[in-house]
Amino acid sequence: MNPFRSTLMAFREPSPSFREAAMCTSMRYCYSLLSNQRLPPPICTMSFGYGVGDFLAVVNLAKTIKERFVNAPEQFKKISETSKTLCNVLRDIENTYQQAGLNTMQKRHLDDVYRSCYNDLNELLRRLDKYQELNIGTNSLGGAYRRFWKRLKWDQARMAEMHQRIHSDIHVFSLLSTSLTSQVAFATKELVDQINNTMEDKACHEILEWLTTVNYATQQEDFLKRRQDGTGKWLLGTDKFQQWINNENKNILCTGIPGAGKTILTAIVIENLEEKCKYDRSVGLAYIYCNFRRHNEQSVDDVLASLIKQLCQRMLSLPEDIKSLYAQHKKRQTRPKLDELFESLSVLLGHFSRIFIVVDALDEYSSRDEALRRLLLELFRLQSNSTVSIFATSRHSPAIQSAFEGCLQQEISAAAEDVRAYLEGHISQLSRVVLRNDELQKEIVNAITKTVNGMFLLAQLHLDSLEGKLSVTAIQRALKQLPSGTDAYNIAYEETMERINGKTAGEKDHIIRLVHHTAQEYFERTQTQWFPRAHYDMAKVCMAYLSYCLQSGAGLRTAGYPFARYSRHYWAHHFARALAKPGLARGLLLDKKKVVLCAQDFVTHLGIRKAFQLTVQVPELVTEAHLAAFFGSENALRELLEAGYALNSLDATNRSPLSWAAENGHEEATRFLIKQGLVIDHKDRWGLTPLALAANKGNSGVMSLLLSNGASPDLRGNAGRTPLMLGCQKGHDYVMDGDTMLRAAFDSQKKVVELLLEANCDPNLKDERGWTALHYAARNNHCEVIKLLLAKGADRLSTDNAGRTALFNAARYENGFVVDLLLKQGFDPNHMDGSGMTPLLLALEHKCYRAAMELINIGICADVRSRRRGITPLICAIQEDHHRIARSLLDCGADPNLTDKKLGRPPLVWAARRGNYSMVEALLSRGVDADSQDRNGWTALLVAIALDRKETGDEALVKQILESGGYPEAHSFHVMSPVTRPTRRGYEGIVRLLLQYKANPDAANRQGWTPLMAAAAAGRGSTRRDKYGRDAALHARRHGHDQIALLLSRQMDETNMTINEAVCTAGQPENAPLIACRATGTRESGKSPVSL
Repeated sequence: MNPFRSTLMAFREPSPSFREAAMCTSMRYCYSLLSNQRLPPPICTMSFGYGVGDFLAVVNLAKTIKERFVNAPEQFKKISETSKTLCNVLRDIENTYQQAGLNTMQKRHLDDVYRSCYNDLNELLRRLDKYQELNIGTNSLGGAYRRFWKRLKWDQARMAEMHQRIHSDIHVFSLLSTSLTSQVAFATKELVDQINNTMEDKACHEILEWLTTVNYATQQEDFLKRRQDGTGKWLLGTDKFQQWINNENKNILCTGIPGAGKTILTAIVIENLEEKCKYDRSVGLAYIYCNFRRHNEQSVDDVLASLIKQLCQRMLSLPEDIKSLYAQHKKRQTRPKLDELFESLSVLLGHFSRIFIVVDALDEYSSRDEALRRLLLELFRLQSNSTVSIFATSRHSPAIQSAFEGCLQQEISAAAEDVRAYLEGHISQLSRVVLRNDELQKEIVNAITKTVNGMFLLAQLHLDSLEGKLSVTAIQRALKQLPSGTDAYNIAYEETMERINGKTAGEKDHIIRLVHHTAQEYFERTQTQWFPRAHYDMAKVCMAYLSYCLQSGAGLRTAGYPFARYSRHYWAHHFARALAKPGLARGLLLDKKKVVLCAQDFVTHLGIRKAFQLTVQVPELVTEAHLAAFFGSENALRELLEAGYALNSLDATNRSPLSWAAENGHEEATRFLIKQGLVIDHKDRWGLTPLALAANKGNSGVMSLLLSNGASPDLRGNAGRTPLMLGCQKGHDYVMDGDTMLRAAFDSQKKVVELLLEANCDPNLKDERGWTALHYAARNNHCEVIKLLLAKGADRLSTDNAGRTALFNAARYENGFVVDLLLKQGFDPNHMDGSGMTPLLLALEHKCYRAAMELINIGICADVRSRRRGITPLICAIQEDHHRIARSLLDCGADPNLTDKKLGRPPLVWAARRGNYSMVEALLSRGVDADSQDRNGWTALLVAIALDRKETGDEALVKQILESGGYPEAHSFHVMSPVTRPTRRGYEGIVRLLLQYKANPDAANRQGWTPLMAAAAAGRGSTRRDKYGRDAALHARRHGHDQIALLLSRQMDETNMTINEAVCTAGQPENAPLIACRATGTRESGKSPVSL
């Protein structure tokens, strides 16, 4: 086989060592040729080393041989050119060899080419040496060279053959160089693609981690590891499961008793689904493991975000919708709302032909039924437009089972064969006496299987209970005492705890597993038995850790203090519960330095009243008594008193321990402190008494205690607020999820107000803003409190410093029920404040449309104008594009022609300016003058012509106005006309409409502008000229609107400016030839359009 052909075939595939072989071979050729030296046949052609110095030497030798052939006869210059070409080819290879390489086959073929080329060059060198020897002894150097070339030409045919052979070698090396360049380009492209893919993967990972950091895959892996091989297959073979997996949009709920193995079965189902859709990316799979200890990271938003993340991970590239969602919120540093997540998830589901969603332990999702209902609602909503199949597990729960009514339901219990398989697989953990006795092993498996009654977890606990039993008798006795029935878990856990107490700590597997729900329930019931000092110990540890962090000066957000966050948030929780234990309070409170440090951080962190910038240099911010009062520990206060501590000390905000106890609703601590003689009406830095603080928090029990001991109900704070005002002010801040808590919060505030009114508190006292208790109650939507205040003589006409009644507050803060109540109680809906605002105008200004509708429905006067902005309710509704409000006002008799004071602009012009077609139609249908204009001469038609709102213009709006009788002639067009908007786009349709409705070209404003000129200048377009002599066509052409200009005349203006000149002046000379006009016209100044 021809070595050249075989080499070319070998170089079709890339190799990392090409540069080494190409250079080591080629450089040897050049060196041998240019240095006139013979080289022995290479033993290994790939062993020649190459560096930068070798390449420079080759270049220098190339110069030498070039000089050697300078005086050669014409017929031999081909050899010189061929040698030069060979050097250039090898240089090209050198430029790219560092980025490529050869494989073994390529090296072998290249060696063949090398040997062939080497032989040719070696023969040429021998001939040159031979004829050069004949010239030795020649006196004249020039003559010697001439005689040398003369002798050389004697073998001219042979030299031509050698030239042809070297030329063939060059051709092969040229092809190799081309192949090498292509190979490098291919490798470069691969590298660029790899870099791009890496960057894209990094960006994708960042987006998915932004969605949620929760990773359920680790749990899935751990559950599968804990699964006994061969178990759980019974579920996959059931008819209901097969029916679910083979039918789209089917749901299945698997229920079972605690410990039946539902979670492990869920992991098996997920594994089965992953195997089925491993090679089919059109099938989506996502799963959630609910846990009663992970409520903070398993809200509905978190669940939807996790579903999005898992489905995106199954796609080759991240969808643009998800990238857009990330970019939108990342810039503002916000989180997506539930609706946004649902919309994104719905769009994402469209990329899959079918989606499986698996949710384990729905009963552990949330302790609140409302949250669970919301989750199920969102999951079921996904099935409306997508083929989503849901698999869920739960304990027996009527609420969950009713939610899955009509769906497939499967009962889960530990199958006897699965229990046996588990026991047989783990019996090796027992003592050697069991391992040596097969009969005993069978007895253990049979006894436990018979006892567990479908509870897998109980089988595990029973098997664990046999650990440490070293005799057959002890094991058999334990088997007879295995608990069963409803108390089986309690007894098993108690035995487990006793066994744990008798063990020492061993090595861990470094996996954190959340305790089973049944174990959690057991410890909650028996905590005092097993951990009597748990809160005390945790409080001590947290305080020590927190105080160390604070004293170190490194702050609490550094990575060096991983438990600082927990200590800050939960030390008070443990502290309060430890104080309730007799004999433990002093042990916590006597370490004054730590108490002060933690209390300072506590006040700062919670931001009580203000975010104090406190440091350890403030030693007496709070005392031990303040802290005990804050947590309401009468026991701790008594211990401090017995130890000689002063209970009437003040903190840095002038608050006494009584103030702290009252604010936090601790009746027993408050009663104890009152008995110790603390001042009951003592004011803090803000002038608030313990009674005011209790009223502010809605602590009616403490208030009753304070009032019965002589607290004054009318003492004002520094802002002039009384306890009654504070009682009416609060309510919303303490409302949690659910209607029950909402009612409880309002009932609490109502009780506070009743107590204060019964204590003869004046309901008409005002604070520094002029607000009364009625204003506060209206502001905070307290209907029942309002009724109480009015029944006790609260003044309906009382106004604040701005002249506003309580009705203004209700309207301003969208409290529709309060608005309705106050109107029924006789409040004036047309009352105007000091700036001419009415409740209706105030509600519309703040977009409180529900309250506005309540006011409109009673027949309120709608034709009022505020003195501040001078607008009417109708204009305000039009400005906000609220059609329902505007139509309701018109139905109630609002004047559709009443203008605002500032601009004199009628509602029709406002509607046209907003591009509100339906509102324009509603006003025109009520007989509004279509040609009404504001003080600046703007009509609805001119506004529709001049203002851009979309790519096609407002042609529909112009047509609507013209059809309703709009007059297409402007008699009073203002100086701020469309001529000031020369960059507007051209809309040919609007010009045609104006011409169709016979727009009069002679109707002009004081600048000489007509509607057609305005349309032309704004991009839309008559023959009438303005005061400068320019007609509409010229204006259209000047602003680059060619199609409009073609509709209009082609006349020259009085200043002798042609249309083409206007185009050139506007900076659009390329459009000048497009219009049929006097393109050759020149101005009097002699300037042509081109010169302009």
